[in-house]
Amino acid sequence: MANKHRGRIQAQGGDTEKSVSWSQDTPLSKKDGLKLLEDLEGQLTKKEKEERKKQLMDARRFIENIEGGIDAPKKRSFYSRDKGNLRIDIEVLGGIAFICMVVVFLLFLFFIKS
Repeated sequence: MANKHRGRIQAQGGDTEKSVSWSQDTPLSKKDGLKLLEDLEGQLTKKEKEERKKQLMDARRFIENIEGGIDAPKKRSFYSRDKGNLRIDIEVLGGIAFICMVVVFLLFLFFIKS
């Protein structure tokens, strides 16, 4: 059986197709989402990073600014305006992603008491 919370973050366009993904029983935290974005950035060559510098920054800001998490399905792409189809994609394919750890803790307490 597939894990309830899953998705991926991708660098696409040009000759680049690199991604990181998650699949887990609990919602993905913002902290872990930002770590995945950092991991993806680490896969990119210096040139690929430079070409997607603004898109990486926009994706980071998007994750940081989410309040209360986002429900699947949700797809968001950050395109380069002047470099064709170069982009960073965030896809929440199942469950919830990018929640604050405080919310996770409160949900944990709620289910323990139930």
